[in-house]
Amino acid sequence: MPRYTFECKTCGSYETWKQSTEDLTKDQCPDCGSETSRVFQVFRTSYLDSKVSKRIEQGMRPRVAKKENLPKSNVRQKEKNPRPWMI
Repeated sequence: MPRYTFECKTCGSYETWKQSTEDLTKDQCPDCGSETSRVFQVFRTSYLDSKVSKRIEQGMRPRVAKKENLPKSNVRQKEKNPRPWMI
């Protein structure tokens, strides 16, 4: 079961465990019982391996390639004798 953060207007924010089948947009404050709204938080990458977090952060950046680094042609070159058994 994941943990979600909710915000109460009078008491402040709190975290609670909820099933994904429950209503995740609203909850009741455990202190005053008023209706609360969910606070969306950014995915935490600080606990991940540095290589993985760097890969996630750079995921939407386009890769830059120079023309001289690209292959000359993507068409396979014909061999002189493609079927040596058929002479």
